[in-house]
Amino acid sequence: MPGTQRKKPAPERETRGSFKLAFCSLMAALGTGLMMTGGLIPVLTYCSPLLAGVLLIPVLREYGAKWAVLVWAVTAFLCLMLCTDKEAAFFYLFLGYYPILKRALDRIRPRGLSLVCKLLFFALSIGAMYALIAFVFRLDVGLEELESLGRWAAAVFYVMLTVTMLIYDRALGSLAVLYEYRLRPRVRRMK
Repeated sequence: MPGTQRKKPAPERETRGSFKLAFCSLMAALGTGLMMTGGLIPVLTYCSPLLAGVLLIPVLREYGAKWAVLVWAVTAFLCLMLCTDKEAAFFYLFLGYYPILKRALDRIRPRGLSLVCKLLFFALSIGAMYALIAFVFRLDVGLEELESLGRWAAAVFYVMLTVTMLIYDRALGSLAVLYEYRLRPRVRRMK
């Protein structure tokens, strides 16, 4: 019809930027929502930070490490402010960015040295987290219960968390492959 003008489509660059921001915001919101379940169901104290960390894989694969770090930082900040389970929030703050760091640690050769670096990272992160929680913030996160079980309970708990993180490391590799071949084509079609 004469007199009616068609709207020009938005430039492709602007559309991609909007999608990137929306996608990363959605991942941060989903991560925060997952973290908030840790306060509702006590067993999720350690599961929810690991699941929220998995949400960094799509951001890392689609937009790189800078955007993944940004999503991690936003999620960590929101969790520290909103989550009732502060132990889970600190767990995400100290270990939630591991999916981003994993790529660099996997490149270390030989593989034995890579494993030692991962174990060292897990041990130092968990130790620093609990030291900060106990001595700086003086939060009651169940450390007294561990002490009441005996002097070895804390050491066993520490080793169990480290083993859990090694299992998480292996699972992240499988989940990254799953994302790459099953979910990434769908995300690419949405762009």
